[in-house]
Amino acid sequence: MIGMVFAAGLGTRLRPLTERLPKPVVPLMNRPLASYSLERLAAAGVTRCAVNTHHLADAVPRALEGHLPAAMDVTFVHEETLRGTGGGLRGGLEALLADGADDEPILVMNGDILFWPDLEGAIALHRRLGAVATMVLRPDPRARRFGAIHVDADGRVRRLLGEPAFEGPLEEHMFTGVHVLSRAAIADLPRDGSVISGAYRGWVDGAATVAGFVDHGPWRDLGTPAEYLRAHVDMLSGALPWPTLTPPGASLVAHGASIGEGAILDRCVVGPGARVAAGARLTRAVVWAEAEVEGDAADVIVAPHATVAAPFSPA
Repeated sequence: MIGMVFAAGLGTRLRPLTERLPKPVVPLMNRPLASYSLERLAAAGVTRCAVNTHHLADAVPRALEGHLPAAMDVTFVHEETLRGTGGGLRGGLEALLADGADDEPILVMNGDILFWPDLEGAIALHRRLGAVATMVLRPDPRARRFGAIHVDADGRVRRLLGEPAFEGPLEEHMFTGVHVLSRAAIADLPRDGSVISGAYRGWVDGAATVAGFVDHGPWRDLGTPAEYLRAHVDMLSGALPWPTLTPPGASLVAHGASIGEGAILDRCVVGPGARVAAGARLTRAVVWAEAEVEGDAADVIVAPHATVAAPFSPA
């Protein structure tokens, strides 16, 4: 089975952290964020995967080195100019399909979210309906505000962003950024631009079957400093589970980090080569690899090149 992880975004909401490291490979619990999506795809049976790059492109394979699933062959596809979700997806999949492929479903995830979707359930619905594409959806009371996807009782997407008109009861959900695609879908993807307007719009408005699989599992977009910090705190405690991660408890300190005598860490993650000064008290802090903390701090992200306040709010 083949798949793709999007890793070409600019990460503007996380600046200045993303001025040195692309958002899909910022560290989450001391491993690159995109490695979580790659792990999930590998668990679902993906053996060949494309990862597109753009912003600080060389940093993506460098950061992922040592964190790629053992049974997965990863191809990095660089975009000199951003091609959008549709064009990027087409370019990545065409790179994998150059030598041919079978008719197994194609699995696609964003590289900047934390999500263990029920891909097996989504694939089963995709096959049952004979869908050209299946969108993995999630319940969210803000769906109408941010772009609702409406599905019928059989799991078919009937309305996308308010169109077309449809008679009958529908459920309203939000798109998670996870797709199951048929091989035939690739020919309909735009070479540039959005996958929603450039492909799904035509499928939903036309005769093609698009499925909508509703997943109720935890989903996090780590797009802002506050969301990024909260994900760490919740993963430390186990409030935000990951199937292969045992919650480490109060704090996580990487091998090679230096914690000075008398320093107190409360719900912190400290990366390899980082240094926390003697006597410092850190509360809800993420300290990147090779960064230094000289005094007390709370609700912050500390990188070698920047310290960013991250006002904490519980989930």
